[in-house]
Amino acid sequence: MSYNTQEISAAAGQPVELYRFVLGQQVWTVTSGREAITYQVESYQPAVIRRSAVEQSPEFARNGIDLECARDFAVAQLFAAARPNGVVSLTVFRNHLGDSEYITWWKGRVASVAFAGSTAKIRCESIFTALKRPGLRAHYQTGCRHALFDPGCGVNNQAYKLAGTVASFSGLNVTSSTFLSQASGWLTGGYLRVAGVPRMITNHSGDTITLSAVLPGLAVGVAFEAFAGCDRTFATCQSKFGNSLNFGGFPWIPAKNPFAGDSIV
Repeated sequence: MSYNTQEISAAAGQPVELYRFVLGQQVWTVTSGREAITYQVESYQPAVIRRSAVEQSPEFARNGIDLECARDFAVAQLFAAARPNGVVSLTVFRNHLGDSEYITWWKGRVASVAFAGSTAKIRCESIFTALKRPGLRAHYQTGCRHALFDPGCGVNNQAYKLAGTVASFSGLNVTSSTFLSQASGWLTGGYLRVAGVPRMITNHSGDTITLSAVLPGLAVGVAFEAFAGCDRTFATCQSKFGNSLNFGGFPWIPAKNPFAGDSIV
């Protein structure tokens, strides 16, 4: 019996949904069914999760879904301390028990998570909401408009990486002798990555760095990768990265406004 036949039947339908969350290289797969399901080589484990109905509307913002789950659900915990650095995408597959046909029923991303008691509500917005967002535009500014290591920048992050292990940490401060291999400030504005999850480095002094938010999985002895930072100035782009040809700013903008009404000489 096909999926459509069971879906429109009066009593034969036994729907089961598979939820696939992705953040970078991390993947979480759960199912609303009672037993584990293998689909496309991945194993979906049973989880207590409840989904809201989907409203069919021409307004993309109203086509989202809410998921209610346990507070300690791994995806919800990504938002416990701060928003993760990256987009958590969600794909919902659907089929009926006894049928091998699956359909991609919904696709979008996690917009926010609200905690209440022992539960968490994961608000997800449809992938089509991205169609209403304006694209980024270049600005006439003195600082570089590119993000470090992105395609516009063109610098290879592997050439500006430090690899080591955590010696100690307290709050947002992380200590490692690896950080001493570069002068203080070299990592400021860069990021620390542990198990594929990055956090921005707001300060680098000696063997200690300060992160912008709590980093899940951080522990003594854990391996990390730390990447250099950039202050978006032409001088740093030229001296630190040798990348002045790709500098995305306009460093010689006149400091004097010719339309201010006073003399420019």
